[in-house]
Amino acid sequence: MAYDVELAGMTLKNAIVTAAGPWAGNAEGIQRCINAGAAAVITETICLEERQRISPRLFMKDQQLFNTMLYSNLHLEEWERVLDQIDRKDAKIICSIWGTSASEMAYLGKKLENMGADALEISLSAPIGSRNKLISYHSPDTEDFIHALVDTVNIPVMAKLSYESASSPDFLKELENAGVSAFSAIDALKGLSGVDIERKRLLMPTYGGYTGANIRPVSLAMTAMLRQYSQLPIISSGGVLHFEHVLEFLMLGATAVQLASAIQLHGYDIISSIITSMETWMASHGYTGIEDIRGVALASLRPFEDIVPSPLAITITEPCRRLDCTLCKQSCLKEAVKRDSHNAIVTDTLRCDGCGLCVERCPDKILKLYWR
Repeated sequence: MAYDVELAGMTLKNAIVTAAGPWAGNAEGIQRCINAGAAAVITETICLEERQRISPRLFMKDQQLFNTMLYSNLHLEEWERVLDQIDRKDAKIICSIWGTSASEMAYLGKKLENMGADALEISLSAPIGSRNKLISYHSPDTEDFIHALVDTVNIPVMAKLSYESASSPDFLKELENAGVSAFSAIDALKGLSGVDIERKRLLMPTYGGYTGANIRPVSLAMTAMLRQYSQLPIISSGGVLHFEHVLEFLMLGATAVQLASAIQLHGYDIISSIITSMETWMASHGYTGIEDIRGVALASLRPFEDIVPSPLAITITEPCRRLDCTLCKQSCLKEAVKRDSHNAIVTDTLRCDGCGLCVERCPDKILKLYWR
């Protein structure tokens, strides 16, 4: 079965794209992404000059991943050698770029187009440093800046969006008017991993890009909002670790989905694993193409004001066998769930206000909300 997708005039063999990052910072890394089955590889962000990296630059606490990397540490001329070395097979190469001015961005884009880039992803903002404040804060110069790039090259230009820019219909319209072909969303969030309270010091030396599983709900919301604000293709990113996550984004209207922290944490093999698992799931459910599922979940998304309050209360469907579990009891500030004198979980529908937290936290799913 064919699970190819159309993205800004390019045909991708599947919906999996590897995001800009160190896993695509040289020829070997890009080749490994291609060999693992990625339909497109976005390079590490390229600028005119090589940028030195700090060390350490990756920080992790629990499932929270932070990075302090901004750009590639290769010169533009070195990228020409990198792109020449790659066996592209049937994958597309999308170059992530950043420039300090409109003319610099246009020059960089044209050079990379001549080197064989299939598309460009312009990096509008970053969670660390201060790059591109000129255009990432809704400046009147935004359209001129993007126009300089779009008018210079003959390949698609995609805009990588921060959370803030993805939330602004006006800013999105500016980008559309400037000629961008697609949106990538969202970039990492700005974060700090914590404070060593004994030493009175931060656990990392500067702000970092916060990525990983915990930002997926934010990215899911941004995908749904972008689909409602614009008809341009969306390449979603943020916390994609399993094939189910890819399907979630597609069902909210994404055209393709980027992998980032998954590669950093699990290596290149996660790419082929996600692709295989996703295609197996699609086939087992009788879907013959991505279009069968794209955007299907949006019909169930309603404005808060349109949701009619329902008089629901808690009930337990079978006796709880977990004598040491008190998650439901701990969650209920109304004391509608408690243990009786025999240590059995019991519910009080008169005290319950139907918030649903105990239902969400029950590991055995034996608590349900029902009509009073």
